[in-house]
Amino acid sequence: MKRLIWLGAALLCVVSPLVAAQSGTQSGQSFASVPLRPEGNALRAEVAAALAALSSPDFPVTLDDSAQAGGTVLVLGGTVPFNPDVSSRTLSVNGVSRTEFNPKGPLPLSGAVRAEISKLLGLKAFTPAAARSKLSGADVNGDGKVDLTDLALLMGNFGKTGGGLSGDLNRDGRVDESDLRLFGDEYKIP
Repeated sequence: MKRLIWLGAALLCVVSPLVAAQSGTQSGQSFASVPLRPEGNALRAEVAAALAALSSPDFPVTLDDSAQAGGTVLVLGGTVPFNPDVSSRTLSVNGVSRTEFNPKGPLPLSGAVRAEISKLLGLKAFTPAAARSKLSGADVNGDGKVDLTDLALLMGNFGKTGGGLSGDLNRDGRVDESDLRLFGDEYKIP
């Protein structure tokens, strides 16, 4: 285990400058794609604005509203009346998660959408830094912090290819220098 950590640390020092020097190649860039399916132009515009607020130039957060991506269906209004104190509610319809927003709720639609996206993504704050930390994948073991345990998991799969590998932070099917750079962007020496 210690050997993996030292190897990872050495690779971070050597590889990060080399990968960063690649003039913005697609494989070196990082981003997050959020699977949500907003229905209607007004709701789609609010979701796009909320995700833009979570984006930064080096870590854009985009909407994946394709049926293949799955994700929660977002709807303005509902089939039954809302409690006036509720901004949104989530239910399951035929196994599909559906969030309905109260058009006359206590929050404006933009605030309700941001609150729901925060909840769905597990964000502690609605900021680009919080989104990057949560969505970058650097917290490989999901314990809420990016530390050497995550690096050990990444290094355990370094050089491997295939789907669903721990440490494949950019989800390109291989654990390589790009993933190590993404990890290095999030890891802070204690």
